[in-house]
Amino acid sequence: MDQYFLHDRPVPEPEASTAWFDYAERHGINVPRAISLWEDAATPEGEASRQTVAQAGIRVLVDRGGRGEP
Repeated sequence: MDQYFLHDRPVPEPEASTAWFDYAERHGINVPRAISLWEDAATPEGEASRQTVAQAGIRVLVDRGGRGEP
């Protein structure tokens, strides 16, 4: 299971995604692009998207092993 942190505080995914989409709207990121970045950030290959999402103060730890461990 992926883990989400908002300003280094663990939060559930819905809270993190709300913060991301609020940030994206304020910074002129269109909705389809924001969705794409958010979904990609949750994949093992999505490092560039995780860096973009991190600009909103959100850190995504991706579960790479399927055992609940990032």
